Amino acid sequence: MSTTEPIRRTLPGPAYHSDETWAVDRERVFFRSWVYVGRAERLPRPGTWLRFEIAGESILLVRGRDERIRGFYNVCRHRGSQLCDDESGEVRTHLRCPYHAWGYALDGTLVTTPMIEKDEIDRESTSLWPVHVDEWEGFVFVNLSREEPGPLRDALSDQQDEVLGLARVGLSELRIAHVSTMDVAANWKIVFENYNECLHCPTVHPELMAVVPAYRKGSIFEPGREDGGVTLADGRTAVAADPRLRLPLLPGLKEQEGPAAYFGAAVYPTMFLDVDGSTALATAIFPTGPRSCRLVTEYLFSPEAFDDPEFDPKPVIDFNELVTRQDNEACERVQRGVTSRAFEHGVFPAKDAWVHAFDQRYLRDVEG
Repeated sequence: MSTTEPIRRTLPGPAYHSDETWAVDRERVFFRSWVYVGRAERLPRPGTWLRFEIAGESILLVRGRDERIRGFYNVCRHRGSQLCDDESGEVRTHLRCPYHAWGYALDGTLVTTPMIEKDEIDRESTSLWPVHVDEWEGFVFVNLSREEPGPLRDALSDQQDEVLGLARVGLSELRIAHVSTMDVAANWKIVFENYNECLHCPTVHPELMAVVPAYRKGSIFEPGREDGGVTLADGRTAVAADPRLRLPLLPGLKEQEGPAAYFGAAVYPTMFLDVDGSTALATAIFPTGPRSCRLVTEYLFSPEAFDDPEFDPKPVIDFNELVTRQDNEACERVQRGVTSRAFEHGVFPAKDAWVHAFDQRYLRDVEG
């Protein structure tokens, strides 16, 4: 009797590029899941707002007078004009539609309708269309479901990686030093799959091999470690090229003994959270079509770092952007390949177990 394991196959080629699959992904993944959009810190005062796109839907986050962050579709209730075009902004009292000047208070309530008689419009029932918003450790998520979604914390606990456990490093206390944006000509699933394996690391990331030696063997795990982390080389406390770089440790790691480690956690379907001794990187994946997506990365550091007038996050930023560009080039190469009529599916060796698990989670959503 053969004991050979059955070959595990990847998703079929069209899953990564067809318009039909994109339509399914929008409805069954992005419009039903908790989606990471950004740190609450980026809305520092009442009246500040952010705009972002989730699979073709334009969404606003707004900080209200009561300090609460709310989410709305970026659509005027009059005749559907888009309200805000910039990526961010600030208003004193209300959001104003540039078409007919209808105004909406910071809680979404319709408050002004120039040249319209008051009794013509029931303002109380004509507020901006809301979206569900929740927050964990300073990270803001939205959910576009038409029904009441399950709690955000339940979604975070239902992940391959132990995301909730990373709160121990003091994530809620961290502050943003830099935000970067990169566009990738690859389907969001290709980017997510690439994050979940390191078979490509020795070929694609020679610089990263010097920082994380465990990756040289193509595994995302380090033998002998039970916490899911991988040890940084040469006494480093940050994922950066210079082993001598020293930045303040994250608040929850000040008493930790032994060498610093790197922890990576994927939050399905649109977030990567990477933590080392002195840095946390939060990357939001915004799908922009069946063959493209946008990565927005927030670089987070201990509050103590900002107290130092010589604090310079550039070495961390430069190294991460190098690695990200390498990943993006690899993902774009895959995107070009999977569109071939020859590619019906690929195969998963044992070290692709995390990628296979991602595919199974995805299929659970789109086929369920």
